[in-house]
Amino acid sequence: MLNSKINLNILNGIADLVRVLDSNNQVVFVNSAMEELMGASAMEMTCEPDGRFFCNLSIAERTLRTGEIIQREEYIENNYYSVKCSPIFDNDNIVAVVEVFRNITMEKKLQREIINKNKELDLEMNEAKKIQLGLLPEKGFIGGAMIDYIYRPSNILSGDMFNVFEINRDNLGIYISDTVGHGFASSQVTMFVNFMFKNLTTKALLNPSMALEEIKKKFNSINLDINIYFTCFYGVYNRRENTFKFSNAGHNPCPILTRNRTSYELITAGLPISRMFEDTTYEDNVVDLFCGDKLLFVTDGIPELKNAQGEDYGIKKLGDILNRHSVDELYEIRNDIISFTAKEPKDDMTAVLLKVM
Repeated sequence: MLNSKINLNILNGIADLVRVLDSNNQVVFVNSAMEELMGASAMEMTCEPDGRFFCNLSIAERTLRTGEIIQREEYIENNYYSVKCSPIFDNDNIVAVVEVFRNITMEKKLQREIINKNKELDLEMNEAKKIQLGLLPEKGFIGGAMIDYIYRPSNILSGDMFNVFEINRDNLGIYISDTVGHGFASSQVTMFVNFMFKNLTTKALLNPSMALEEIKKKFNSINLDINIYFTCFYGVYNRRENTFKFSNAGHNPCPILTRNRTSYELITAGLPISRMFEDTTYEDNVVDLFCGDKLLFVTDGIPELKNAQGEDYGIKKLGDILNRHSVDELYEIRNDIISFTAKEPKDDMTAVLLKVM
């Protein structure tokens, strides 16, 4: 009866191991592949106390009883197999069970290797995260200004970076940058930017357009893939002259200056730092700063946040919050973002607040 249901020649031609058990749950057929591997014919394929031959009859028995198709893994003769147990019907009656054993030893090996590599990568990324966080400045007072910030990567590592540092007795430098993409490569660019600012001459640091030009030349000389680039806004606050001199390499949105409950963006021309724009130049602009003024630097991860209706958070909300609150502005921004959208941000989210004291 079984021979009328199964083409034995086809089964013998299959590279996977195949065996058939009858309605009494006894092995009645094994194909050539299984016979060669196990060194046993169907007649010999019985359960033995020493477990020499694989014979897990409980699965086939269940399929015979319920008609279920059952998928499982088995370890046989130092190999891993994915086993599919399926019923064979004669009209509405289950007359036999066919089990197909596919060797997945190589897949299991590759899976273990991938898991181990991922663990190594996670470890390396977590260590890189510690380094990245260690580059951030301390919150509080520095050079006649008060600094506060939000730094929230969308992944373990961020493509955003900023820093606030004293250039000399009278001047305070601040930059914010945003690298395309996320992950390890982007985080390495943020460290490059931080390193460059730490190693520029005082003359370059006091002239934002010159600083960006030198960073651009050095970055392009590395000859990275043309798709890797970053934006950067850099400014210098002179507390003796009460001025803020700034230049922009394609960073959007531009910083928001708030004064006497009025806010506006410090807009100036400039393209991102990229091998695509090797001939671009940067310009300096200057604005006066007064006690009580606020400068908010953000990356696009905040204004591009969307709510359930698909609306952008935008820049105006940020300016409004700065105007309404004289303390804990970033705390209020964070709460407003949470109420605007319940979703986790897909982009890095960075905001830096400089308050002139």
